[in-house]
Amino acid sequence: MIYQFKITSIENSEFLRVIEIDAERSFADLHWCIQNCCQYASDQLASFFVAGDNFGIQKEITFLDCGKNGSRIEVMGKTKLHDILSDTGQRLLYVFDFFCDRSFYIELTKIYMKKHLQENQVTEIQGDAPAQVLEEELQDQGQVILETENGYQDYGDLDDYTEIFGEMEDLIEGD
Repeated sequence: MIYQFKITSIENSEFLRVIEIDAERSFADLHWCIQNCCQYASDQLASFFVAGDNFGIQKEITFLDCGKNGSRIEVMGKTKLHDILSDTGQRLLYVFDFFCDRSFYIELTKIYMKKHLQENQVTEIQGDAPAQVLEEELQDQGQVILETENGYQDYGDLDDYTEIFGEMEDLIEGD
């Protein structure tokens, strides 16, 4: 079986990725495919959350094995897509920035009952992916704002200052 996923972002309405992946693959394979098609660095933590109605969380599928047996947490590398997903319309939340609670919405849109895929395929790309870490994006914007503000900070010549405020000696003597 082949699963087709539609990935969207609340941050950028123009962002869309459509991925086709074999149902026998693991959630880690889907994770790496998302990371690659969004050009994200692989040094950040991420998790999938199986979503119920209105994206209510039912189960977490994390990249790191936390050693919690019997909990509602699965490990990406050990969990096959078909173990969790079986019907079109099922939804996932993919959290890619834990510190700022940023995520993608993922929906299983189609299931193709044909032979297996050897390689994951990104079949549609629209818009730019949001910055992987919001802090980096804010720093970039802050630099632009700082440069703009510095452009307006012109205090004029020192002669203008003395005309407005007088000499420092006059201020001290005036006491």
